[in-house]
Amino acid sequence: MKLPRRAHERLLQGPTQLRRSDLPRPLGTEPAAATTNEEQRPRRYTYERLVTVDLRHTYFNASDGQCRGLVPAPTAATREWMRDLGLLFLQDGASFSVLYDFNRREQLLAALARRQGERQWSWLSFVLVPDTPYFVNFTDLPSDFQPLETNLYFDNTQAHFEGFPPEPSDQGLHCAGTPPSVALLNPGAQVTAASGLEVVKAQLQVVLVSDQVDRVVVDDLAGDRVLCKPCSIPVGLLAEQAPYLITCGQVLDYRAHHEPPELEERLGRVAYLDLVSLPEGRYVVRQQDREGHTLHSDTVLYTQAYPTPLCFVNLLLVKPDDSLCGLYPVCDLEHGPALARIVPLQLQLRFERRQTRWVYYAIPPKGVRYATLDLADTATSGAVTFSGPTPVRVAGAGEAYCFIADSRLPLEEVSTFRFELKGAREAGAPERTLMARVPVASPALVLPREGAPPGHPIATRPRPGPPTDGPAEQHDYSDIYLNL
Repeated sequence: MKLPRRAHERLLQGPTQLRRSDLPRPLGTEPAAATTNEEQRPRRYTYERLVTVDLRHTYFNASDGQCRGLVPAPTAATREWMRDLGLLFLQDGASFSVLYDFNRREQLLAALARRQGERQWSWLSFVLVPDTPYFVNFTDLPSDFQPLETNLYFDNTQAHFEGFPPEPSDQGLHCAGTPPSVALLNPGAQVTAASGLEVVKAQLQVVLVSDQVDRVVVDDLAGDRVLCKPCSIPVGLLAEQAPYLITCGQVLDYRAHHEPPELEERLGRVAYLDLVSLPEGRYVVRQQDREGHTLHSDTVLYTQAYPTPLCFVNLLLVKPDDSLCGLYPVCDLEHGPALARIVPLQLQLRFERRQTRWVYYAIPPKGVRYATLDLADTATSGAVTFSGPTPVRVAGAGEAYCFIADSRLPLEEVSTFRFELKGAREAGAPERTLMARVPVASPALVLPREGAPPGHPIATRPRPGPPTDGPAEQHDYSDIYLNL
């Protein structure tokens, strides 16, 4: 080992890179009879898992549902805090973990107990960045979902056991080692757009809802005030200092020492907040009046701009309040660090694949017409049926025949669908195979369209009731072009 690396490890009080010998052996395994010199040496570090998040996605059927389309990474502030606590980040395939040194667990628990005694929450923040531009396309999210504007947000205060609603007693079951089922990080059975939060940049503009707004405050995940911007400032205070340097505390102190109240000047209908000094995370922006009543509030997510993340995850290490739900890796910390325990927490974050209406356009050679065409399912005993063929005209290709799936079909990493196209040019002639295995839908092309989804030919389509003047429904389609 080179000297600079030794010095760096001594500074961090831990290795910069894990070796296999640093990791604990799985339970129930015995060491091999013949060991190398490396294994015979006493280990300085014994790292164990503190919390693990397993990423699952039904689109990846070839990988047993393991989602390899997201790359996790800790935020800058979390990396610094993990270094101070002696924690390590480990990405292992389709999951990521936080590891702690078992030999230093007393120091870790003492630090967390100290923060708990000061009523400070302890959490780690991570971003999940897609490594494919089509992640939203094959995920069950709105087609117009824009990660630049909205991110999916999760924290383990929402964690619950599969099949059960979140309960304050869930933490007791986890600490006792009697979980009723798998623990989920996402609310509900799968990730939905309801978990989305608006993404804001370092320079935030807040449009004031009325002239009654006296200040704009920003609260962090724990509800602690981390930023405050006055919207109405006494004229005497403005004469002493530039407006952007004046704090809410100065305004309140100036008002308390000047009676009767002086004339105040409004700073406009927009408040400008600088979040650059705050760590990335979830914040609540509140507009308050002079008495401190909240007139309007927004929950936003301040995160990195590039690479653009899709998800933001906060993992709390200790349950902050008995009334809260959720699952946490540190147990019994309220009894003191000597009696506290670390029970490794394993969570799953589950995504569902998108389902679309598949539309096939069979384009014959120029001048060729088919009297009969049939698109049949040969893989699932005819479970998938298509309406058509319907004569259509494709721009740039001319006349074509259109087939539309009668139901929505899921997108898959390795498709299990197998369709065969048969046809005959003359009526009464035997059909021959035109395409033994037609291409399946690609996640690269998902097209949202409005209106009632087509199923059967228009002349025979059932009408459940009179048309309504309500908003048009939007459905996702996958177009596939077949050149015969």
